Amino acid sequence: MNRSPLPLVIARLWALCGLILVLVVPAQAASSIGAADADKAVANTASPLVIGTPEGDFGWNNVASALRLQLEQDQATLRSIGEELSRAKTPLSGNALDAYSAQVKVVRQHVTDGLAQIQFYEGSITSLLQVLGTKAEDGEDATITRQRGAARKTSLGIASLQVRMRVCDLQTRQLEGQLDGLRRRVQQGALVRHVETPLSLGFWQTIGAEGYAAFKGLTRDELNIVLGALGVIGLVSVFAEAVRWLTGKMLNTTLARMRWVAAIRTQRAVGSVVLGILCAFLAELLWQGWGFIAFSEDGMPLLSGQYLTRSLPVFGFVMGAGVSLKRSLRGKICPLCSLLLGTGVLFCGALRTAELNKSLGPGLDAILGGVLALSSAIFLYVPCRVEKNRQQHAGEDISELGGGMAQDIGAMLIQYLPLHGVSALLLLVTGLAVLSGYIPFAFLLNDWVLTLLYAAGIVMLLMQAWRDCAQFVFSAQSHLGRIWNELGLSARRLAQVEVISTALVGLGLVMVFVALLQGRNGASFGGAWDGLQQIFAGDIFFGISFSPRMLVNAALLIIGVFYGIKFLQQWLNNRLFPVTSLDNGARTSILSIMTYTLWIVAGLKLLSMMGISVQNLTWVVSALSVGVGFGLQSIVKDFISGLILLAERPAQAGDKISISGTTGVIQRVNVRATDIRLSDGTTVIMPNSQFITSNVQNWSAGQNPVKVKLVVAVPSNVSLDKIQEIFMQVANEQPNILRDPAPQTLLDPSAGETIGATLSVYIARGTSSDAVTTAVMGALMNRFNSEGISLILPS
Repeated sequence: MNRSPLPLVIARLWALCGLILVLVVPAQAASSIGAADADKAVANTASPLVIGTPEGDFGWNNVASALRLQLEQDQATLRSIGEELSRAKTPLSGNALDAYSAQVKVVRQHVTDGLAQIQFYEGSITSLLQVLGTKAEDGEDATITRQRGAARKTSLGIASLQVRMRVCDLQTRQLEGQLDGLRRRVQQGALVRHVETPLSLGFWQTIGAEGYAAFKGLTRDELNIVLGALGVIGLVSVFAEAVRWLTGKMLNTTLARMRWVAAIRTQRAVGSVVLGILCAFLAELLWQGWGFIAFSEDGMPLLSGQYLTRSLPVFGFVMGAGVSLKRSLRGKICPLCSLLLGTGVLFCGALRTAELNKSLGPGLDAILGGVLALSSAIFLYVPCRVEKNRQQHAGEDISELGGGMAQDIGAMLIQYLPLHGVSALLLLVTGLAVLSGYIPFAFLLNDWVLTLLYAAGIVMLLMQAWRDCAQFVFSAQSHLGRIWNELGLSARRLAQVEVISTALVGLGLVMVFVALLQGRNGASFGGAWDGLQQIFAGDIFFGISFSPRMLVNAALLIIGVFYGIKFLQQWLNNRLFPVTSLDNGARTSILSIMTYTLWIVAGLKLLSMMGISVQNLTWVVSALSVGVGFGLQSIVKDFISGLILLAERPAQAGDKISISGTTGVIQRVNVRATDIRLSDGTTVIMPNSQFITSNVQNWSAGQNPVKVKLVVAVPSNVSLDKIQEIFMQVANEQPNILRDPAPQTLLDPSAGETIGATLSVYIARGTSSDAVTTAVMGALMNRFNSEGISLILPS
């Protein structure tokens, strides 16, 4: 039995209420009551408006009360954060800003939910007012009048609360911008903040004093947190290695019986993901159990273990899934790399917790940050160096157990990306920064690198697991593949399903990668889940809902229309047009008009998917009508002129033309403008209306040759016959100049001290006039110079 989604059920219920609202006519008051007492009698005898009935407010009063209460609390939160920011005389820490950002994020989510509820009630009340009408008619029933009044009152209340919600949303966005600006300042300040260099004796004296003070002031709760974290690290590491050893034994036992590589790779990849999830749950379970045992009834102090608690499941997943640097199928997981990466994530969480709790001095915080920075840089450099040496000297056979299929995503990245050079540069920069006293910069840099590593590792592991699983499930060689073949799915269709499903999963993992990177509270799956919810939930901009689902549907629509238009164009060009007498201009016009029409229809469908109806576009159509009469008339004129050019073809691609002082070769005729390539290689985009309203000189139209003129000046003491002789000799030597019509010369001795000489030659259609002009002018200058005659070129 099919179940309707909840929003559809609610919409149907409200539609039923609206129908009841129109049909129900309550009993009228007794006619014996006088006209003077009619209103009072109705007020005394009529039943009060009941929520949910047509005379009521559809439950708006209860919803409005809850929304107002939540809005007041949210505004109080915003005011409190704003006052804290304004009272702060010193720059706030990054953790404090993260805490404020989390509160603002909660407020914004409340405002978004409230606006969604308000828009729902607003639509219902608007529909009700459209049914009842805006004005009372003669002889209208008093009940309908009462219903209209109640609906108007509810509509005013909705509008008032909606304005308050939008103002709160604006305040939230402004506060988010302010917090982002402060966070950027903190990061920029940390990047340039200088501490005492570790090469100095005073630095280590400060470290010793602060370390002794921190050890002396260590509380019992802090000691239990440290012991619990170390215990979780040890137990999870032992559990991961034990399970991996047992599964390795089992897999090696069945390896000889399994001939197909994809099945083996699927077991390894999916097993790594499952083991990572188990270790993450185990780490969380052990941590919560330790908190229940080691702490008082109040539990673990939230402030003391905040970031550490979030980082422990990440450590468990890293230890369970493992970090593999081998390219072959038989390559083993690198336990040391997994331990280093997981411990680095935990160390970052511990430092953030200490910074938030202010339990460490600045010197001790600096040395711990420097140790973490150097450790992470070395952790990245050493495996990359080992892998590079192995590739250069060991000559590993990457075709082991299946050749190309045995190579995974991480192997391809290690093989083709310059990770060794990047890791060496990172190690060099980190070492110089730590030694020179810019330890905060080194810590932030390697913190970003650790976050990128763990996010990329998780995404690549999940992607590789899906690829291997898809190869196993959708392959014709597997047992499932034979089942698919029996159901009528060919191997080609299965391959298409594998590619498309992998692409969709990859798109989802890109969102996961973005969610993992944008977390401001350290490495945590909780922050990544919040980021994913924010990404998939979308947002409402100007009353229009945007979400990944809507974007995917829009992308599928655009892709479908694109390939549909391409198929129609191929069918028209290959099947229909060859059997017609249409010329190229008419064919181009038909294709252009069809393409634009289909894209306009697709655009209207896209607007409908976004929730924008034709009624909402009424004001857009009106604005376009006014725009066509004023500012947009030139665009419409260019569009119509383009259709005329495509139909009549007075100028087409390849023609050399002169228009409005521009001379060049037409590259392409579009519907709105024409691309003209000039002699210097640049392109002029000429509006099509210029071809209709201006004089166009087409040098390539027809079959007549093109005439080229060259004008020079020579001294008046030179013989005219000598000038004509040189002109004719140079013209006859040029291969691109036609002999029929013959070249012509025109001499003008009335120019004073010089004689104006014009040489007119003819070239064939399609010959570059610029090249001929250059060649003839160069030959003329060489000939006149050899005769000792100075040639004067026109300016």
